[in-house]
Amino acid sequence: MKLLHYERVGHGPPLILLHATLSSSRQLRALATRLSAGFSVVSIDRRGSGQSAADAPPEPIDMAVHAADVAAVADAEGLDPSAIVGHSYGGCVALELAVCRPELVSAVFAYEPPYIPVAPPGVQADMAEVARRMLEARDRGDLEEVALTFMEAVSGAEAVAALKPAARARVGRAGQGVIADATLLGMDPDGLEHISRPVRIATGGASQPLYADIATALADRIPGASLGRLDGLDHMAPVLSPEAFASAVEAFLGR
Repeated sequence: MKLLHYERVGHGPPLILLHATLSSSRQLRALATRLSAGFSVVSIDRRGSGQSAADAPPEPIDMAVHAADVAAVADAEGLDPSAIVGHSYGGCVALELAVCRPELVSAVFAYEPPYIPVAPPGVQADMAEVARRMLEARDRGDLEEVALTFMEAVSGAEAVAALKPAARARVGRAGQGVIADATLLGMDPDGLEHISRPVRIATGGASQPLYADIATALADRIPGASLGRLDGLDHMAPVLSPEAFASAVEAFLGR
């Protein structure tokens, strides 16, 4: 297996950072730097995103593949069981890793994971329709439309309309990573009950209520999981508020 792109900084207990959809490890560099004061931080570009997108076809990626990728990086770096910190879809991957490879995981901090199979039925239907539209755009070869369709679904048409040309181009280039994630391939909510590591599902006080609803549903399924609330922060907190976000991670991990 070809290893994904990743960066490592700091010294201390190992911590793996997993980015959101429409993102990459680059957007988490400030967070990685802040956490590196107490941890050895490995930030991974997940398959299909960032520098791990080269030469890969735009196709849905099963959760088990994402988890195997993280395991391969952990093995290559000789990591002890690691704290896994995941933002959005990266949080879903963190939970999957705790299910299928618990020996690699010391704890999970998942921030606003869009674990749609535990969301209300209406939300599930809406996301299925978004996935259908994105796959149609992919089949037409229009990865920019894929990315913008996803962004509109999660952030609203106003956010898409407000994009400046450079930002629109950056978002458009992330269509491959959107296809990798947004079909939610391989999520298994029944497996959550087998997680045996400490888990915190955190949400932002300024985020959409949907994330809190999903967090509550996840905490009900994961033995011993706790909920956290980052007052005043929104879904982009790991990118835009790294100091406050890192403090929440450190508090959970007892650092």
